[in-house]
Amino acid sequence: MEVVLLVLVGAVMLPMLYVAGLHDVPNSIAVPVRTRALTPKIAVRVAAAFNAVGVLLALPLGVYLYSWFDFPDMDPALTLTVVLSSLISVLAWNLFTYFRGMPTSTTHGLLAGFLGAVLAAVLLDDISAEAVLAMPWFTPLLILLVSPLVAFAVAYLMVFIAVRISRGEDPDAVNRVSRGLQSVSVGVTSVGTGLQQGQRFAFVLFIALTAADVADPAGWMGYAFIIFAILIGVGAWHGGWRIGHVLAHRLVAIDPLRGMVLTTATSGLLFIGSLAIALPLSTSLTAASTIMGAGSNQRFATVNWRQFRRIVLYWAVTPILVGVAAAILTLAASPLLL
Repeated sequence: MEVVLLVLVGAVMLPMLYVAGLHDVPNSIAVPVRTRALTPKIAVRVAAAFNAVGVLLALPLGVYLYSWFDFPDMDPALTLTVVLSSLISVLAWNLFTYFRGMPTSTTHGLLAGFLGAVLAAVLLDDISAEAVLAMPWFTPLLILLVSPLVAFAVAYLMVFIAVRISRGEDPDAVNRVSRGLQSVSVGVTSVGTGLQQGQRFAFVLFIALTAADVADPAGWMGYAFIIFAILIGVGAWHGGWRIGHVLAHRLVAIDPLRGMVLTTATSGLLFIGSLAIALPLSTSLTAASTIMGAGSNQRFATVNWRQFRRIVLYWAVTPILVGVAAAILTLAASPLLL
């Protein structure tokens, strides 16, 4: 049974990797394309390549995340069912939100999916609910809740600095430098995105391999990360323009200077989350919040607050729907485990 479930986990992860690349790449390319820092064709090529590089660099960080997140001791088949239910729920939600053009968080969904599925597993196995709730859910969830506020504030404040530095300069020269820095930020942000994606999928795969009692799971991770990098890169290559259109055209009117500020803030926060504290930081939540922060700090109203409220609504329902769906799938699969 464990072998079959492990194969199913792998089969679901393959399309999920592609959708993850498709879902997250607009965060790095939408604004630079809008401000004409890069053409769409060049932007997606740069983002795809650096996304893949970031995924490959994330291997040791993902294994570290697993050792930090002490998964409960339960039946191996049930553990694999929890992983499978979480992946299916997140994949379905990501596909739905992509076609709706909403920049929701895969990291947010995975944490909620695991929590919902593990709580359902409490009803099926001799697991203490207190032990499950005592797991370190609070820290990553708090980061996911606070990070949009931090990203908004950082971008908003950085606009003051950028405007002061550029005061009195030729507007054409400022725009030219801003576009040049945005071009660089596409690669930097994409590496940060890849680091986050690599961490979360290494975490999921390491749990599955360990539950299936695969010999030397850490050794298999190197081969798996090559597949991760390829599929996420292919997804990024296709641009994710449905979400990109919302971020670049329907959320806020942005100029090259503020575009430079928000892309710099996004890339910096992603690297802090990936390398400094090695905790899950949502690329989508961070990017959308920096766009709002930089766009809000202007003399004239440019923010589409109605569209932003719609995005926040999707952020709010993501953990609820994904968690409930993962719990239902886990309970539905339980007769097959008996």
